[in-house]
Amino acid sequence: MAVIVEPGTVQLRPWRADDIERLGEAAVGISRDTLALRFGVPYPTIPDWYLARIAEGWARGTWNAGVAESEGRIVGWAEYGLGNDRDSAELAALVCDRHQGGGLGTRLVKEVAAVAKAAAVPVLYAQIQVGNRAARGALHAALPSLRYTGVQDGQWHYAVWLSGI
Repeated sequence: MAVIVEPGTVQLRPWRADDIERLGEAAVGISRDTLALRFGVPYPTIPDWYLARIAEGWARGTWNAGVAESEGRIVGWAEYGLGNDRDSAELAALVCDRHQGGGLGTRLVKEVAAVAKAAAVPVLYAQIQVGNRAARGALHAALPSLRYTGVQDGQWHYAVWLSGI
């Protein structure tokens, strides 16, 4: 994973085991609107069920992520979680409000797709809330071979075969 080391900039790095505890600090920079776009509901903070899913998936080796960090704080991450058959994974990302709009989501998605490809994941799937045009743009910019597969339940559905990246 590429790392940018200039002071005051955002650095990209692989997920570490202690990052789950650090997400609480990151939550301070995430609005209800951003959480609603990511989770479909305007939670007041990162949901406990989500943190439990990360911990379980990380421990089982079925979940991985790339992290964006600035001044020692997590400011975004992109993740993938393997399906039961391990032949595909769900892709998702979240960027703290202050860091949105500058291409960070695109960089994170690109990096985590490379991590998934290196782990022999053949296909990534993503669902994006219809109102989340920024996430849709980040996906298209990061994954040019992305394929739109339809709209269902208020979400755009996408697939990308990692052999094409």
